[in-house]
Amino acid sequence: MPTTVLSGFTHNFLGNAPAWYKQVILLFLIANPLIVWTLGPAVAGWALVGEFIFTLAMALKCYPLLPGGLLAIEALLVGMTSADAVYHEVLVNFPVILLLMFMVAGIYFMKELLLVTFTQILVGVRSKSALSLLFCAAAAVLSAFLDALTVTAVIISVAVGFYSVYHKVASGKGYHHSDHNANSDEHVIELHREDLDKFRAFLRSLLMHGAIGTALGGVSTMVGEPQNLLIAKVVGWDFVSFFLRMAPVSLPVLVAGLTTCWLLEKLRWFGYGARLPKPVRQVLEEFADNERTKRTKADQAALWVQAMAALVLVVGWHFTWQRWD
Repeated sequence: MPTTVLSGFTHNFLGNAPAWYKQVILLFLIANPLIVWTLGPAVAGWALVGEFIFTLAMALKCYPLLPGGLLAIEALLVGMTSADAVYHEVLVNFPVILLLMFMVAGIYFMKELLLVTFTQILVGVRSKSALSLLFCAAAAVLSAFLDALTVTAVIISVAVGFYSVYHKVASGKGYHHSDHNANSDEHVIELHREDLDKFRAFLRSLLMHGAIGTALGGVSTMVGEPQNLLIAKVVGWDFVSFFLRMAPVSLPVLVAGLTTCWLLEKLRWFGYGARLPKPVRQVLEEFADNERTKRTKADQAALWVQAMAALVLVVGWHFTWQRWD
């Protein structure tokens, strides 16, 4: 715990991020003005882009809004841009900002519904090829009406949750055990190590299929990706117009993507095709049944409300953005 005010400021800087991450961000903040004054704003601009990408890549270590905001404020202070330019960019991209704000809020509201949906798909389908197709197709459909990155985050949450459940069992604990580090295999029982490795390969392939699915669905509608909204606004397309204009490209690509997904699982190329071991399936089914049993009537009502909200969101996009245009 901090013992002085100065150490308190240091501790609070970027919240609970690791110390090395805080040091890297401080290095960026110190280096950027030096790069501007020695190598020029062009080089500094590319360095700043790389730093932003770093903050996005390290999103699990620290929420990107904090370090990204510091980098943006510094770019303004050292003269790499002006307040008028920032205001103009915000004004031009206001529809995208609104989309991301309400989309993230909507995904957060429907998180439990999406988790239940993908959980039932994972536990209920025994064929790996069919499961991969369902994951890819479900991710594509969801990302066509919801932001693709947030759908990917939900899929990752499902995979990490199930991995943590079996990792506890493989370590000789119950899956309700709260104090457990799934990043370490130190306590994994030797008998379960092979099943754990196969489960990792199984989840990796599912995550890749889900990520590809979000890309396939995200390009087909104007709300699937933020840049789609910018394109639609410039050319004057509404929701339906964008889908119809993109369909000659997006739909064949979707078919090709799903076909590739199925072939990779059947042919087991490039590490795909890993099956779910029976002991792992038994643990996951038991866990899913237990979670279903614990679900109260209030929880069920919440899921119904989330489903209705998703329907309203999907139907409302067309009219909302048509009115905006």
